[in-house]
Amino acid sequence: MISDSPANLFSRRDFLKAGSALSLSAFFQQSSAAPKGPLSGGLHPPNLLFLNLDQLSHMALSCHGNPYVKTPHIDRLAKRSIDFSKSYTPDPICCPARASWCTGRFPSENNVAANNRRLRQDLPDYGQWLGQNGYQTVHIGKWHVPGRPLHQSFQLVPHNSHPQGEYSDNLVALSFEAFLENRDRSRPFFAQVGLMNPHDIGNATRTAEHPFPFPHLQDQLPPYPPNFDYDPREPEQIASFHEGLVDWLKPWTEENWGHYQWLYYRMVEMVDINVGYILDTLEQSPDYENTVLIFTSDHGEANGYHRMLFKDNFYDTSSRVPTMVSFPGHIPEGIEDVEHLVSGLDFFPTFCDYAGIDSPSGLKGLSLRPLLEGDRKPATWRRYLHAQSKASGRMVVDQQYKFIRYYGSETTQLFDLENDPMETKNLAFDAAYQSICQRLAAEIDRHEATLDNVDLPANLTKRT
Repeated sequence: MISDSPANLFSRRDFLKAGSALSLSAFFQQSSAAPKGPLSGGLHPPNLLFLNLDQLSHMALSCHGNPYVKTPHIDRLAKRSIDFSKSYTPDPICCPARASWCTGRFPSENNVAANNRRLRQDLPDYGQWLGQNGYQTVHIGKWHVPGRPLHQSFQLVPHNSHPQGEYSDNLVALSFEAFLENRDRSRPFFAQVGLMNPHDIGNATRTAEHPFPFPHLQDQLPPYPPNFDYDPREPEQIASFHEGLVDWLKPWTEENWGHYQWLYYRMVEMVDINVGYILDTLEQSPDYENTVLIFTSDHGEANGYHRMLFKDNFYDTSSRVPTMVSFPGHIPEGIEDVEHLVSGLDFFPTFCDYAGIDSPSGLKGLSLRPLLEGDRKPATWRRYLHAQSKASGRMVVDQQYKFIRYYGSETTQLFDLENDPMETKNLAFDAAYQSICQRLAAEIDRHEATLDNVDLPANLTKRT
C-alpha cells in the first residue's frame, strides 16, 4: 500500500522531480511511432485525464447508496463532478468496451466484437488523434485493445504492467505522479490511466466456495441480492450460464454468495485508495484547475445479482457503469444527472470538443460538453441508447424501458427500469407490452442500418 506520510511524500516527490528525462525514463518509454503534431491555431486547450477502472458496477459505490462498501475517494470525486446515473458501457466485456472507448465506434464496427479480435487498422484512436493535434499523450495501466500496440497510439508508454490490480494499481498511481511532475509543459496532456481492480474478483470464486474465514466479520456478509430469484425466461446466450455452464455454483449457500460479494467490495475499496492517490496528485498540482477528468469503468460485475457472476450480459449490474466528469470552475459540482442516457462512446467526442478540434468522421457518440456546461435539455440529445454483447446481442434503453435481443434466439427481454429496477420480470412475454417491444425492436433495426459493420464469422453472431 502507498504510504502518504509527509516524509515519504517529500522524499518521493524530490526523487520524481530530480530530472525530467531521468524520472520519466524510469517509468516510461518514449515512442517515436505515436503521432505528434502542433496545436491548432495556437490554442491552449485544457488537459484531459481519462481515469478508468475495470469491472466496477454503478451500484458498487457508497455514494450510490451501497451499504456494503466504503469508497470515500470516489465519493469525493462525485461531490465535485456531474455524476451520470444512466450511463452504460458500449459492450459489457473488456476488449470490446475499451476498443469502443478509443475509437468511438461500436464493436461490430471496430471489429473487436470479442476479446480476441483485432482492432480495424483504418480507425484512429483517441491517443493518435489528440497526439497529432498537439497533445502530449501518455498511457498508464491497462489498455487491452488487441491489434493496436500502445507505442502506435501514445508518446509515453509504461515499461511494463501486471494483469492483477493487487500488484499493478499502486505502480499506476505512482507512474501518474511521475508523469505529472515531469511532463512537457509546453503542451496540454491527454493521459489515459487504467486501474485494474476490482477485476481481480475473477480470481476469487474458488475462495468464495469455502466457508467465510472471518467469524468476527460475519455480520458484514451481504445477503442474497434482491433479484437473486431472477426471471428464468432468458435468451439462450444468457440462459446457458444458468443451465450448466457453471454447475459448480449450484451448491453455493447464502454464505458463499455473501463471501463472493464481500470479496468484490474489498477489491473496490482497494482501488478506491489508488483513485484517491491520483486525485490528490492532480489536486496538488498546478494542472488541477485546467484539467477535464472523466472517470468510468469498462463494464460492471454481476456480483450475485440474477444468480450470476462476472459480466458479458445486459443486466444493469454488468452493463451500467459509473461516469463522473469534473472540470473545476467550468462545470457544476455535486450534481447527479438522472435523466440523460450516456455511453462510453461519448468520451472520444467529448475530448475532441474540449481540445477544440474536429472529431474523426463516423463516431457514434455525442460530446457531453453541452450537458456539462448547462444545456440540461439539448434538443439533439439521444432518446435511445444502444449497446452490444457477445457479438450477436443488442440492447436499447429509453427513459423507462430496456429491450434485449440476440440474433439466433427467439427469446427477447423487456424490463421496466422505472418500476422494476432489479429487472426481475421479463415483460416481453406479456401481451400488453408487445407494442413497446415492437417499437424498441424497430429502433434496433433503424440503428443497425446506420453502422459501418464488419463481416463477422457465423460462430460469433449465432448460437452454436
